[in-house]
Amino acid sequence: MAKRKGGDIKYRWLEERGVNVLTDQGQLEYMQSLWAPVDVIQAVFCEARAGTGKTTLAVLAGAYEVEVGHFDKLIYIRNTIPLRDMGFLPGAAIDKELPYMTPLVGALEMVQPGLYEKWTRADFTRREPPKVEAISTAFIRGLNWKRAYVILDEAQSFDLEELQTAYTRCDDDCKVVTLGSLRQNDNRKLKRVAGLTPLEIFMEHFKDMPLVAFHALDTNYRGWLSNHADDIQQTVKKLEGRQ
Repeated sequence: MAKRKGGDIKYRWLEERGVNVLTDQGQLEYMQSLWAPVDVIQAVFCEARAGTGKTTLAVLAGAYEVEVGHFDKLIYIRNTIPLRDMGFLPGAAIDKELPYMTPLVGALEMVQPGLYEKWTRADFTRREPPKVEAISTAFIRGLNWKRAYVILDEAQSFDLEELQTAYTRCDDDCKVVTLGSLRQNDNRKLKRVAGLTPLEIFMEHFKDMPLVAFHALDTNYRGWLSNHADDIQQTVKKLEGRQ
């Protein structure tokens, strides 16, 4: 079993919510980067297969940091445009985006039931803005984020301009966490450069830079079926080789 390296209160907080990263060295090291101060690690990249906990752990880490006051808000960003059906969903923009924000909602429910609804509303009695913003990449241009814990989820589907726009919104007092799986891509129009996706290009761009950490989680905790399904490209390559 991995040993805790400081911050016992944080890990007890996780355990109270049914999450124990101490038995998985990869998850523990990932949490340490997620919780590191921005002057130690400001940007975290986690490219990992489905079911490894990358999104849940990032949201939990961000929620804790907002809860204790290290950051003012948690910003969760996803690319919803490639699915091309937002315009046919009922309601305002926040209602149209909600189906794509379920990983955020689910993780916040682990922190406290109803927390998503509570934190996405402004507290006018205390003159406090919302503590959570769930945003599509379609609406981030022109924004400026300060003292925010920023999560870019499913980043393998972002195009180069969307990633650039998101990163350039962040001041140096922001924590920026980029999550994705190169095995799964919802954006069929994604442009590659030298065979690399935009996520891979930015990972190369930030390689060897200070204050940046890279993680790759291995264990799919959803089980063998999910794990095997995620390896479909192996079978595709075998079939292509028979042609």
